[in-house]
Amino acid sequence: MKLISLLAFFLGVTAPVAGAWNLVSKVNADARGLPGAETLISAASGTASAYTTAGNPYPGNVICINATTCQFGPISASRLFNGNRTISPMGCTSYYNCGNKITDTNVTVNTRMTWEEAISAWTSRYGTSVTRTYGYAFSTDTGWTTQICAAWGTYGAAYYQLPGTDSCASPPIPPNQCDVQGASLDLNHGVLKVGAIAGSTVQATRQVKCTYVANVRYRVSEGNPFPVGLGVSTTLTVNGVKAGEMIKLPAGTSTLIIASTLTDNGAQAGEFSKTVVLIQSFM
Repeated sequence: MKLISLLAFFLGVTAPVAGAWNLVSKVNADARGLPGAETLISAASGTASAYTTAGNPYPGNVICINATTCQFGPISASRLFNGNRTISPMGCTSYYNCGNKITDTNVTVNTRMTWEEAISAWTSRYGTSVTRTYGYAFSTDTGWTTQICAAWGTYGAAYYQLPGTDSCASPPIPPNQCDVQGASLDLNHGVLKVGAIAGSTVQATRQVKCTYVANVRYRVSEGNPFPVGLGVSTTLTVNGVKAGEMIKLPAGTSTLIIASTLTDNGAQAGEFSKTVVLIQSFM
């Protein structure tokens, strides 16, 4: 009689517990100023995701501090120099929205729900991931924010950060930018008599808004001074400084005074004009 040995193989598979989720966040290094916040607050784009996992990382019921219902979703929870946090919902598009929690990245939950039920409600509305251009807000005051952090939590009467959902990185520094507001300038000297041209000066103003204090040069595309025709040339100045030399602009909105002063190089009767471009560069 032959004995046949049977070797049984068992393939073990660990399946995720039904309804179990894990929460993650990502902050991108592409900060931009937050509208309405002037230079005090910026925001970086980022992504918040929920994916199925084994076990239950978040046992117990939803916590709404000082309330029975609240909003649940991804939040910015950046670390401050004194160890505290500055918290706002993900998706603030302006300083007003941050302060009033008006975003499209949350769902309403209550303290009778488990965390897993809250996450399921969120994924039912948004899917497993959301990305926002103005994702996570943080302070840009020097030395104020030590780390920009993303997390998940509840908010309403107060914020509650869900443990184990923190993700932090060094704060991205918004690039300095100075935007000149308004259309092209027309520096019109009007009607001048031959022999009374030298020294004629006209000026115009424009508003300029800088992210931070900036050392800026405004160079003239044609050189400075430059000929405008009929034996006449002009020198442009910006805020009293000859264009091409460095000026210092404050953070926020200030005024640019752009002036043209004529030189007579053997002027002739007739009309003269010239179009040039001011080129802005940072030092």
